[in-house]
Amino acid sequence: MTALRVNDIKKFMELLLSGEAFDRFMFIEAEVGMSMDHRISGRINRAFYTSDENEILGSGVYHLWANAKDSVRKTVSGKRLPVRMKIVLQKEGESGTQIINIRFDQTGLTVVTGFAQNGFNPDKQPERDWDKEACEFLKSLGLDVDIC
Repeated sequence: MTALRVNDIKKFMELLLSGEAFDRFMFIEAEVGMSMDHRISGRINRAFYTSDENEILGSGVYHLWANAKDSVRKTVSGKRLPVRMKIVLQKEGESGTQIINIRFDQTGLTVVTGFAQNGFNPDKQPERDWDKEACEFLKSLGLDVDIC
């Protein structure tokens, strides 16, 4: 697990909410503190879709960020910044689940990585590899990040 401070919040939020950089991640949840608190689950509500649409969605449990970001963007849009926001994204890697926790509040924006290994394995190298990959991914987007 690594905490990364993102120094260019506006650029990061544009990439997250309007760009395609995070589209391959699954959207787990978002919590947004505005004049009211909002919580958005990324779980696919199968009852909402027709059987044909469910077949297209496949067997996944969560929506892709590409399909969910418009709902989150509409929630945070307005003249004032949210008081706080948390977005959890994840993707499946070769040896486990790779997680990105995005946290914004009055102190700034932090991305915290997480990793859940498939099965028991005392080797922490896959977690370290994901931490490094996530940092390099953010830097490849032209973001200025510091390790906290």
